[in-house]
Order: sequence, then structure tokens, then C-alpha cells
Amino acid sequence: MNGRFSEYVLPDLIKWRSEGKRAALLTLYNVEPTGPRPAGSQMAVSDAGDFTGFLSGGCVEGALVEETKAAMDAGKNRSIRYGVNSPYFDIALPCGSAIDVYIDVGFADAVARNIVGAMDERRPVTLVTDMTTGESRIGEAAESDDRLQLTLDGNTFDRLYRPPLRLVVAGKGPVLAATAEIAIASDIAVHAITTEDEIARQCEAAGATTSKSLPDGRIDAWTAVATLFHEHELEGPVLKAAMASDAFYIGALGSRNTHAERVSRFLEDGIAKEAVERIKGPLGISMGSRNPPEIAISLVAEVLMTYRERFPV
Repeated sequence: MNGRFSEYVLPDLIKWRSEGKRAALLTLYNVEPTGPRPAGSQMAVSDAGDFTGFLSGGCVEGALVEETKAAMDAGKNRSIRYGVNSPYFDIALPCGSAIDVYIDVGFADAVARNIVGAMDERRPVTLVTDMTTGESRIGEAAESDDRLQLTLDGNTFDRLYRPPLRLVVAGKGPVLAATAEIAIASDIAVHAITTEDEIARQCEAAGATTSKSLPDGRIDAWTAVATLFHEHELEGPVLKAAMASDAFYIGALGSRNTHAERVSRFLEDGIAKEAVERIKGPLGISMGSRNPPEIAISLVAEVLMTYRERFPV
């Protein structure tokens, strides 16, 4: 059994099927009262025992893989419950909760590809599934949608897919490379902007895309933007683009005095006060950061905290 975590499991489901494997989509549609993973969390499972995603803190994933393989052998979708009032009394959830999971062995390839395509286009969609009939359909979602990730109405759930969280970070030096590594380890897509070839190479090795200037169309409502320059005159183009965008987070490296000067400079340039006030400076949560990994951790933590406040699950 080979598993890994990702919030977005459909690319692996499509990949396994392209390799001739059977694969199913699992959706956590009910949690009582609370659990380590929110309703709407998903797993993809192959008949070879591979899986992507977690629906608990690791308590039931192994059992879910075996249950899914049995469902695929039977060729029928099923719902299963673990925890309180589950028929599987030997599989316990230490947190004392209960979870209900829908195993969809017939999830359509076309639906999966359409959702993945929407995520690539940075376009939110919903997946409405009738667990009685097994039918699923895709719906459109508003960019400003701050609803819960999954809503349940009887035997039908409506699962919202938001474009993956992305961090556009510009700068130089080891803080930029450390930020790319830590953000990608946190399941955040990263685009790094730097003129330093070695730092770009390190970012790419971690899994980031890179460029020497800000590409068009990189900043949307699910994107955080941060600048990590010590030469603060270089940060202007990226911060101005961020202030003119729907970015949910904007941060800039520097001391409080540096940020005060930054604010004055932008106001003198005629940028609206409301836009300038969107910049968090100094960026990151306050933890006394003194080295590149610590600065990166404080930034990524603040980005995730802001994202969770803006987009509830």
C-alpha cells in the first residue's frame, strides 16, 4: 500500500486509469461531531492499493483501501461508516468521532477530466453527487463563494472545488528558496520570481515554477503574493500588481520602519489608501524569526491562516 497526501486527488485517479488500473473516488461526506479532516475531503484509490488523500488522521486509510478494492471487485458504489455506531467496531477513531465515506467506483472519466481542467483554468466548480443513483454532475461556482467545501442534502452532496492555493513570491537569496520548499511541502503551488539563476534552480528543484518577472494572469482570488527583497525598490512592480488584483494575501519583507516608508511611497504614487493597507508588513506571524527557514515558516503559516479565514472548509 502506497499513500501520499494531497488536497487534489483527481489527477492521480486519472493517471492510474490511464495505466490500466481500476480507481475509485472516495468522499468524506459527514463528520460527527468533529474530526481531523473536514467534510469534502477526498481520496483516490487504485486496485493496486495506491492512494492519494487522507480522510482521517491515518486511522482508517488502510481499511478504506481494502473496502474500496472490495467495492471495485463487486462493481458497486457503497457508503461506509467508521467510529461511533459503525459496524466495524474493531476500527476505532481515537478522537471519538464518526465519519461517513462514499466510495464511487464508477466515477466518470469525463467528469474527472472536466474538474481537473477547471482547476488548471483556475475556475471554481461544484460536483453534485446523488449517492442513491450514483450519478454526478458538474456545476459552476462563483469566485466569491465562501460556502463550506461540502453541503449535504439527504443522500446528495455538493462538493466545491476551489482552484489550488497558490503563492507567488518574488525576491532573492536563501529566504526565497526556503519559502518555495516549505510552501510546496505544505501542498501550496508556488511560482517564484527571481533574477538569480541558482536560487531559481533551487526553487525548481523543490517543485516551483519560476520566471524573472511577473507573468500575466498569475494573481487571482486564490493566490497569495509576497515579496522578499532587501532592495525594496525592486518590489514595486509585484506589489502594485498584487494591489490591483483579487489576491487574498499580500505581504512584504522588511522592518516596521521599512514598511512605513513603503506605504508612504505608494501613497505618493497615487495608490488608494485601501489598496496599500492590504499589504502586510512586516510579513509573517510574529515568532522572532532570525534565519531563512524561520522567515519562510512564518510567511507560509500566515498565508495558510489567512486562506482558512477567507475560504472555510
